[in-house]
Amino acid sequence: MQAVAYPHHRQGDLGNILIDRADVLRDSTADVHTAVRRYTATHKDSLGQRRGWLGTFYKDPQHLYSIRTNDFSLGLNVYFDLRIGRDLSTEENIFLNKRGIELFGSLDNKLYFYSAYEENQSNFLEYRIPLIDNYGAIRGKGNYKPYTSSVFDGVEGFDYGFATAYLGYKISKHARLELGHSRHFVGNGIRSLLLSDETNNYFNVRLEAKFWKIHYQSIFAELSSISARFNRGNQLLPKKYMVNHYLSVKPFRNMEVGIFEAIVFSRENQFELQYLNPVIFYRTLEHQLDSPDNVLLGVNGKWNLLKHISLYGQFLLDEFRFNQFFSGEGWWGNKFALQLGLKYYDVLGLANLDMQIEYNRVRPFTYSHWQQLEGFEELSVSNYSHFNQPLAHPLGANFTEFIFQIRYRPTPHLSTVLRYVSAHQGRSLELNAGEDVLLDNGTRSADFGQTQNQGLLTSINILRLQLSYELTRKLYWDVELLIRNETNTETDLSSQHIGTGLRYNISQTTVDY
Repeated sequence: MQAVAYPHHRQGDLGNILIDRADVLRDSTADVHTAVRRYTATHKDSLGQRRGWLGTFYKDPQHLYSIRTNDFSLGLNVYFDLRIGRDLSTEENIFLNKRGIELFGSLDNKLYFYSAYEENQSNFLEYRIPLIDNYGAIRGKGNYKPYTSSVFDGVEGFDYGFATAYLGYKISKHARLELGHSRHFVGNGIRSLLLSDETNNYFNVRLEAKFWKIHYQSIFAELSSISARFNRGNQLLPKKYMVNHYLSVKPFRNMEVGIFEAIVFSRENQFELQYLNPVIFYRTLEHQLDSPDNVLLGVNGKWNLLKHISLYGQFLLDEFRFNQFFSGEGWWGNKFALQLGLKYYDVLGLANLDMQIEYNRVRPFTYSHWQQLEGFEELSVSNYSHFNQPLAHPLGANFTEFIFQIRYRPTPHLSTVLRYVSAHQGRSLELNAGEDVLLDNGTRSADFGQTQNQGLLTSINILRLQLSYELTRKLYWDVELLIRNETNTETDLSSQHIGTGLRYNISQTTVDY
């Protein structure tokens, strides 16, 4: 969780790999910055070293246009991601046309800002369409309108924009305050069971401090209880709010342990002012308010050992009774989530060959809540979601998942990623099985006998191979192969997709669920 003036994904794929590896192989923030500087230095080209292109553009080889003085900086970039592929199962063309622009800068080494907007036209593999139709939102983005391609013989798809913007202030050498529309990620894995960035942006205020061996973060956010397409008429979306703390400490150079606390609540479109206190345990306040809100407690940890190996994990409690946890009676309120993971860098001494293994398990009804949303009685107003999208794992709850990934960079410009995902999830038929975090958990079938992956057992298997070659600075040519199968006793969805594309100044987007 880096506090930088611009999003981490703008570094590009190779820059991200160096950042990730530096933290494990050297265990030093300074080394992370060194890795990024080395990446920048080794990718300099004659286009942007001195006078730039046409004497104006790429004077700084990292940015299309930039101004830098002792007390002021300004940068402007464009980015795009253009893809074309084929779903061999449905014989349908799959395309993406993403174009964006970003503007960022700083003043007096205190104030900084970032703003970006992108426009997208795309369609998706068949398995994603029911998710969009059922929840009225595109995962990771938000609202949309129908779109018909004029290039690909009338193929129907979606037109949607996406905006990120925030203003930050460096309170001191070690602390900063940010306000804007963005999203955040807490954890060290491919997934996060505490707070993930796979949802739509939301308005938030973030206070962050890093000093000595301590990292502290507090987020105050305004969320949407439903998506815009769920709303009826030209009405304001019903609001709810989230507050969370994350406090981590490094007792040793190679170990970090953090505690996480979050509350989601609704006060008829009014913020609960007592939750503005950034240094108190929210569970204490929630108890004094007669426990009306959705409380989540979690632990996040990482241990770098043997120079090339990193162990990490998370544990989240949504509700807990000690006597029921070990009773074996399957009490519905035993709502918890567990993550265990391992990263292995330079596997068997082969440089730039990295492996990652991750296991995720989430009990039924985790992240859900009982307060009904007015006008949508089947939904909860205080569940752990935003714009009809889970704030943690994209599968929601009631699942187990195994992820295996190999990443190899044989040359400075070529990278390959092979990822295999195997998940089993119980889904609802007539009764609420506990996988959908949006549903009111009062609609459960019983208080006891609730088991892991109960309901309609669904198996999801995904194999994805990605190859990326950097043609020139931050311009990548990508090739992707995806095989996905989703099976249960009711349906059998298969996708075999092969595609290619060009992207500039943006990391590759992967959707693996």
